[in-house]
Amino acid sequence: MDIIPKLAYAIAMAETHDCTKGMGKTKNNCFGVMTWKRGFREGKTYATKGESYADFRRIWTKSYGGTFPTWGDAKKWTGNDNPRTWLNNVTTYYND
Repeated sequence: MDIIPKLAYAIAMAETHDCTKGMGKTKNNCFGVMTWKRGFREGKTYATKGESYADFRRIWTKSYGGTFPTWGDAKKWTGNDNPRTWLNNVTTYYND
């Protein structure tokens, strides 16, 4: 079973309320994906919300195994910035 579509929505909700807040709104970045292309850490900009979702699928499958996030995954994804709350929110949105 492919959990990525449901998980992507849950993480997008936890990060940017599905692209309606923060860098979701300003950069079409629904997941808080970061880049270092200009020599410093900043939120990645996407042309569309769909492009953001496609990149999330690629990143999550390649770097996180395409499974539901573990505690370690939560710490890594959030940069250890309140991973417990993030994981609780992802779990809640996933199970809704």
